[in-house]
Amino acid sequence: MLITDHSTTIDACRFCFMCRHVCTAGIISGKESDTPRGKGLILFKISKGHTDYGPELVDTLYRCCQCGLCETWCKADCHPPAAVLAARADVVAQGKEPAAVRQIKDHLLQTGNPFGLPPERRFQEMDTSNLFRPQAEIVYYVGCDTAYQQPQIARAFLKILNAAQADFTLLSGEHSTGKPLSLLGYHDEARAMAERLVAEVRKAKPRLLVTTCPSAFDAFKTDYPAWGLDFSGIEVLHATQYLDRLIEQEVVVPRRQSAAIATFLDGTYLGRTHGIYDEPRRILGRIANLAVREMVWSRELAYSCGEPGGVLPLLHPELSRGMAERVLDEASKTGADTLVTSCPATMTALQGVKRPGLAVRDLVEVVADAL
Repeated sequence: MLITDHSTTIDACRFCFMCRHVCTAGIISGKESDTPRGKGLILFKISKGHTDYGPELVDTLYRCCQCGLCETWCKADCHPPAAVLAARADVVAQGKEPAAVRQIKDHLLQTGNPFGLPPERRFQEMDTSNLFRPQAEIVYYVGCDTAYQQPQIARAFLKILNAAQADFTLLSGEHSTGKPLSLLGYHDEARAMAERLVAEVRKAKPRLLVTTCPSAFDAFKTDYPAWGLDFSGIEVLHATQYLDRLIEQEVVVPRRQSAAIATFLDGTYLGRTHGIYDEPRRILGRIANLAVREMVWSRELAYSCGEPGGVLPLLHPELSRGMAERVLDEASKTGADTLVTSCPATMTALQGVKRPGLAVRDLVEVVADAL
């Protein structure tokens, strides 16, 4: 079992209550089994042979949103999210994954996206004329959540690329990075999908790979090297980093404001994983007359809507909704009229909860409107 590689975390977490009050899933559900301690107790019993992966325990393992706030809070260097991922891989190896998990896997393998939507609809909401070129200096990886659920983010980023007179292309055969498969426990399938995407990118011979999707960004920067895949010779940036660079160099100049007061929601991958905190704040700070206010829970302690891989809302929409409501409550306390995020999956979750007087927008949209 893969969970035996995480025995130090499991042994420690089963005795510890220190992060239970910050556990995103546990706070929303009120269930001890949803906290890192609860997961530690479950995995300890399984590792010792006192129980097995029954349906109820398996369901609990897929209720972790992988936000990583427990890791940030921990003073003992424990890694509950990694232990949970190992457990999911064990579950898949035993063929005990829930039907809903298997369905998402089938969708990804058959259509290249977790929603099971036709591949030919991936770029349907964009003007695709002159977007697909054999080679270019920049490859823009759109991502499943952006393409199918938040296409206005892609349209906004394309506007920025054109304003910067960038030499760019999209991938006509774009599909998932494989990260959702990895998060669900399907490691072999994830790696195979990643290999195909790497080949697609390399055919375009770019010097820069940029994406508006934090989950894709983390796949490129973390997962692919761990799987022996990398983009040697190709710089990988999230759109937030790329925009920060363009504005610093005055290639694009945001002049108009579309909000009076904004607050920024830090994400799991851009924030806690890769430490991209200052870039979005610099960008917002360069928009004239836009006031920026911080939430109490921000930066490494920011709340989550279950961003990683976009799989939690598909498996447990009620949990995702509760997380979104909590984020909106926190944002409303700042007095902001606009909550800005840099994640399409988070946008979808937040837009599912109506909050009068508080707009939800992606940072790319804010910049595009300001040009």
